[in-house]
Amino acid sequence: MIPGRRILRCVAIVIACVPRISNAQASLPARPAYAPERYDEDWSFLRDPSKRTDFFDPIKWIPLDKDGSWFLTLGGELRERFQDVRNMEFALPAPTQEENGFHRIFLFADIHLGPHFRTFVDLVDGEIMGGIVNPSPAEKDPLDLLQAFADVIFPVRNHGAFTLRLGRHEMTFGSGRFISFRDTPNVRREFDGVRTFWTNGKGKRVDVLLDRPVNPRLGVFNDVADSTQLFWGVYASTPVVASNGLSLDLYYLGLDRKNASFAQGPGRERRHTIGARLFGKRTGFDWDEARDFHRPGRVDNDLSFDWDVEGAYQLGSFATADIHAWMISSNWGFTILESRLSPRLGLKADALSGDRNLQDNRLGTFNALYPALQYYSQPGLFAPANLINLQPNLTVDPTKSLSVNVAWSSLRRESTADAFYAPPLVAVPGTIKGKRLIGQEASVNLAWQATPHLNVTGTYAHFAPGGSVRQVGGRSGDYFLAVAQFRF
Repeated sequence: MIPGRRILRCVAIVIACVPRISNAQASLPARPAYAPERYDEDWSFLRDPSKRTDFFDPIKWIPLDKDGSWFLTLGGELRERFQDVRNMEFALPAPTQEENGFHRIFLFADIHLGPHFRTFVDLVDGEIMGGIVNPSPAEKDPLDLLQAFADVIFPVRNHGAFTLRLGRHEMTFGSGRFISFRDTPNVRREFDGVRTFWTNGKGKRVDVLLDRPVNPRLGVFNDVADSTQLFWGVYASTPVVASNGLSLDLYYLGLDRKNASFAQGPGRERRHTIGARLFGKRTGFDWDEARDFHRPGRVDNDLSFDWDVEGAYQLGSFATADIHAWMISSNWGFTILESRLSPRLGLKADALSGDRNLQDNRLGTFNALYPALQYYSQPGLFAPANLINLQPNLTVDPTKSLSVNVAWSSLRRESTADAFYAPPLVAVPGTIKGKRLIGQEASVNLAWQATPHLNVTGTYAHFAPGGSVRQVGGRSGDYFLAVAQFRF
């Protein structure tokens, strides 16, 4: 068991390191926020000495030549996470109770050698404070190379720029339903390979990639690419000019896994995913003038509507069977802007196909590839396969820096002939029977941006099994998570 004072001490150290912001600094224009993928940050604006207002600015832009076209950016992250879990994954295969602290440090160096070449190196140290018999390499990795890549940038006259990236790198596309850097564990998901992308600076982008996922190991500088998996694809994103506030993603993703396993059994999986995503946000609806939708120049808007709808189809082969699977996922929300709390009423609805017949020559189980499991469930209870998930939720903002979300989920199997799948994608024995119901989950989530550097989040979730998951011994459980994350 972890003493609570150790976690509080870690949080206190983080808060003590936060630079104080003077009133004069607070009146300056807002600085760029830290990006989820730190290699996307651009600190070249600090060439202007008048914009250097933060304690860490001296290490964000370090000139390496006289004119500053060669420069170095240093940065990192300190994260302390406390987690108390009872019966994770519905206590399958056995009841559990774990209370642990997790410590993570990122340190990176970003070197720009002119406008056409840069290198990025990111080190990670992940430790566990508490007793875990068999710690996961994704949680305990004393020191390793998280990212190390080189970019070569080729400007395209009047048409943006083309970038060639070689090496170890993180990736996130779209909403993270298929490809995500998996931030919850100590060690993020990374890939070894090549990625090229074109951007025009106006929202259009095309990525082409050929990679192998990296397997973290319990050691120092020994993480290696998984030779049993090969991942490739094309991902394009563009605004839809004809409709203001609407954007479109189109993609093809390929996966070759030599050691795949589904309820049908083990085999080699060659899967091709073709999909599209429509997303956007529209404001301008006034309750007092119901017919005045998005009228130019009007500022007293009462309502904002946001949406994110995605559909995909998969085909290919698994052992001797043909793959035919599908997915439809959506996230809708209405925000009442004139209310002090700016409440957002949201609804997530996801359907991912399961197998209809385990004895035929066809596999219908959807594979979400490398997803962010927290998109579907904060505790990561299940893998997004053979699933119907309906989640109404409410988000309120008591202050500009504090957000509170309350959600409830109903979980069901899409096909009663297929199993319930636990993370990462493992069919749970004995669940190919009974009712569709998998269970329910209720959660409360808080996010507080304490300072531009410090973010504090907390989650409590309660989950209860149903149907075949209960029949094979699934139990109710609780999940508590507290995280303090300091970026610089």
